[in-house]
Amino acid sequence: MKNIFKFSLIGITFLGGCATNVAPNNPVQLAKTPSPMTAPATDHSGSVAKRLNDCIIRGNQSADALLVDSQVIAVTRNNPHAKALFSSPDKLNDQQAVALKNYLAEANSCRPIALEGLSPAKKAVYEDFFKKIDGVYADLIARKITIGVANQERQLLMQDAHMKKLALQSKKN
Repeated sequence: MKNIFKFSLIGITFLGGCATNVAPNNPVQLAKTPSPMTAPATDHSGSVAKRLNDCIIRGNQSADALLVDSQVIAVTRNNPHAKALFSSPDKLNDQQAVALKNYLAEANSCRPIALEGLSPAKKAVYEDFFKKIDGVYADLIARKITIGVANQERQLLMQDAHMKKLALQSKKN
């Protein structure tokens, strides 16, 4: 369970931060919040997980984070706007682009914490994911792709990274 919690936090970082409007105060609530990247981790210590969690919560308390989650990228679980975001033919407006840039700056500041203590192979998987997801966000901000396409590409990248991570774990066993 402890390891699942740790990778849940990493998954949340991949999502660009994943917290509800009210950050849970109870670590047990966080542990019960699964993410698409959830899987046992053996490389993160409790202090790394706590610092990562604190960083994510900080990043998700801004007005920009709330705007992004409701109008641009479905980052929270059970997001009531997810269906519309995944099928949206709209491109970002100026306000959304500014909010996404601000949100990403805060969310990306958590990346170094998420990479602490990972094996070189796992670190390479995450760095490849970061590179690809940054490209999706750049295309979205540049209005080369729609909100729907960005959400779909993001989901595929998350699934790909998850599968690569699982393949690494199965090699260990």
